[in-house]
Amino acid sequence: MKIIIAGIGKLGEHLAKELSLDGNDVIVVDTKPISNNNVINNEEIYFINGNALDANTLIEAGIADSDLLISVMDKDEKNIMCSLIGKKLGVKKTIARIRTPEYSASLDLFKEDLGLSMAINPEYMAAAHIARILSIPNALDTITFFKGRIYMIAIKIKEDSSLKGVTLHQFAKKLKKRITVCALKRGNSTIIPRGKDVIEVGDKLYVTGTRENLLEFLIFANLVGKENKKIAINGGSPIAIYLAKMLIDMGMYVTIFEINKERCNLLNESIPKALIINGDISNQDLLFEEHIEEYDAFISLNSIDEENIVHSMFAKSIKIPNVITKINHIKLDGISEMADIDTVITPHRIASNQIVRYVRAIQNGSKSSCESIYVFDKEHFEMVEFNIRKEFKGLNIKLKDLKIKDNILVVAIYRHKNIIFPTGEDIIKEKDTIVLAASENQDIKDINDILE
Repeated sequence: MKIIIAGIGKLGEHLAKELSLDGNDVIVVDTKPISNNNVINNEEIYFINGNALDANTLIEAGIADSDLLISVMDKDEKNIMCSLIGKKLGVKKTIARIRTPEYSASLDLFKEDLGLSMAINPEYMAAAHIARILSIPNALDTITFFKGRIYMIAIKIKEDSSLKGVTLHQFAKKLKKRITVCALKRGNSTIIPRGKDVIEVGDKLYVTGTRENLLEFLIFANLVGKENKKIAINGGSPIAIYLAKMLIDMGMYVTIFEINKERCNLLNESIPKALIINGDISNQDLLFEEHIEEYDAFISLNSIDEENIVHSMFAKSIKIPNVITKINHIKLDGISEMADIDTVITPHRIASNQIVRYVRAIQNGSKSSCESIYVFDKEHFEMVEFNIRKEFKGLNIKLKDLKIKDNILVVAIYRHKNIIFPTGEDIIKEKDTIVLAASENQDIKDINDILE
């Protein structure tokens, strides 16, 4: 696909790299010369120093024969205008970053006119991601499939877990509710596990099931934590506002610590049901006055990554069960792992991943009906969701007899509003929707690519 990206901030840069790696022709347009050598030196990415709101610049970029325009400039108004210009000049589809809640609420009124395929709000998406994680105690990460009908959670095996030292086959026999372990990360390696694999302390498991079944699994594995009821948020950012509203709607008690008094006034107006404390979270006396040690979760959403890491380390030191940290610079991920922080979220990565999934689905959808692709780049595996058509060569064959390539696992099947966590006796039928787990380098472009 030929893709034009307007704006080369953190999101634009990450998108350019990911989409280029997927083999797309990527053109980046920005008014400021790029100083980032990682982007400039990628020979697959072409850069135009110009204004994406100038029709001549977009024409120079080849807008008329481009498949997609992604506008991620610094202002919503610019992104809306860029999408409109691009559509008038002939681009097939547009995606715009729109952060302002009022614009988002009115988007349906002019979405068709703009030819918008997707409007993204990284702050809202990050907040929703955190809320999903907090909805399941002890989950380090959470995503959903089949339009929210099943979850995949990440958990870490601790010393007192009943899963320590058992094989996947052994614990599957003991657990009555159906769940699927779709990936196992140990150290720097991630595998698609089989029944004979033994679970060890420190392993990170990616487990799929319904929310109810996963909660029972966590109890069985002695991994269930106290239900998240009392949440402390560091920083009154837009993410904090979105998140607080979501958590309050979920029945949680929310406290936000914010050092700026004017910002506190805005927070009080925006989320009156939250407790807003004006003060410096670096002041431990302030935290202990609020009995911070009694909170179930601590979420650091400051604008400075290093401060988020330090504050999160303090929260870990006083045994707050769930600690979530926002990091804008992806290279700091390793430091956060060394600091033993439970969960790290990066808003522009979350937004970028959703756009990349959408682009891949467009590329593959015409021939294989790929619904979405979830790539876990640091864990070296992906989850792929397919609608099954009659062209699939493995229709109506028992999974145990189907010659599926190594390191690919059929995780779940959705059929007639029923969810199946398959065994070897199950089959895949036309019109099913399935979720696959696959290790890196499998290059699944079509559903038939899973077969030997």
